[in-house]
Amino acid sequence: MSTFGDSAYKLAKEAKRTIEILAPYNEDLVRSICREIRFLCSVIDKIKAEMQSELQNNASTVTSILVHHLTVKRNKRVLMAYHRQRANRVKQITWDQGNALGNENRVCLSGPEIDFAKEHADLITSYKQNFMEIDLGGNGGIGLDPPVDLFIEVRVLKDAGEVQTEYGVLNLKRGSQFYVRRTDVESLIRSGYLKHV
Repeated sequence: MSTFGDSAYKLAKEAKRTIEILAPYNEDLVRSICREIRFLCSVIDKIKAEMQSELQNNASTVTSILVHHLTVKRNKRVLMAYHRQRANRVKQITWDQGNALGNENRVCLSGPEIDFAKEHADLITSYKQNFMEIDLGGNGGIGLDPPVDLFIEVRVLKDAGEVQTEYGVLNLKRGSQFYVRRTDVESLIRSGYLKHV
């Protein structure tokens, strides 16, 4: 016989273990925790009804209600944390991959999570359409992460001729290296002419 909170503990351990990956949705543990919550709530209601009929507050009865109530709260917190972690992971995947969820991710999601992923991907697509000239990340883009350095060293992979920058003209011949402002060469890096060294 398992004690109260065991299923929640297992789910919390699984969530911690799978923080960087999307593991299959653990419907059995979630259902088990929900059943336990309903059972504990019925026990609390039964104890409260007995207390009202006796018209006295026994310390052990009050303690029993408190323990059951705290177990219910803990179980609910674990369920919310598990689902929030999964929702955040699904958001990250849809931001990075767009509508192409992929089979390896799709088999790990529950039905409502698949619906959520589709709706979130649609929101991202409509949002990104308002900023077509800016790379907002996802689908191989550089993204919204701030640059670490203002100036970077780049190596020329393909001849591109002369390029005018804020600090002068660069003659981009294959194999040459330059120390330039990141903003001056980001588009050339994305298009494959330069490589950040």
